[in-house]
Amino acid sequence: MAAGNFTLYGAAIEGIARGLVDLDGHSFRAALCAAGYSPDAAAHAALADITNELAGGDYARVTLTGVAVARTGTTVKFTSDPVDFGSAVTLTAKYLVIYDDSHASDALLGYVDLNTGGGSAASTNGPFEVSPDATDGWFTMAPAV
Repeated sequence: MAAGNFTLYGAAIEGIARGLVDLDGHSFRAALCAAGYSPDAAAHAALADITNELAGGDYARVTLTGVAVARTGTTVKFTSDPVDFGSAVTLTAKYLVIYDDSHASDALLGYVDLNTGGGSAASTNGPFEVSPDATDGWFTMAPAV
């Protein structure tokens, strides 16, 4: 499924800079939130800050696989394999939230709006998979020019 841009939480940027979030060595998981969640990139820092996470039924958080940090020139990309919530699931979600499962507070990394045109993304007894951008992964870091 195509999704909007990945937005880093401010606390994640600080955590990466301070070495508290290890993009190359920690385990990351993904959670899905319904439209009632209002992401606050400036204030939200830990998994406990998210609201309206899906629950029950076909939903379960997913561990990211194939996590990679790659550098090309002065740009560093953070990516993973597509996040697969199942091939025959019934889910409706607005946001995919990625967090650092190795961090003591389950530090939030960032989120993606799954339907930038409004509304939510849904699957009825079908696949629900979210892929990072083919070129930029979940996000890239590069020096300001």
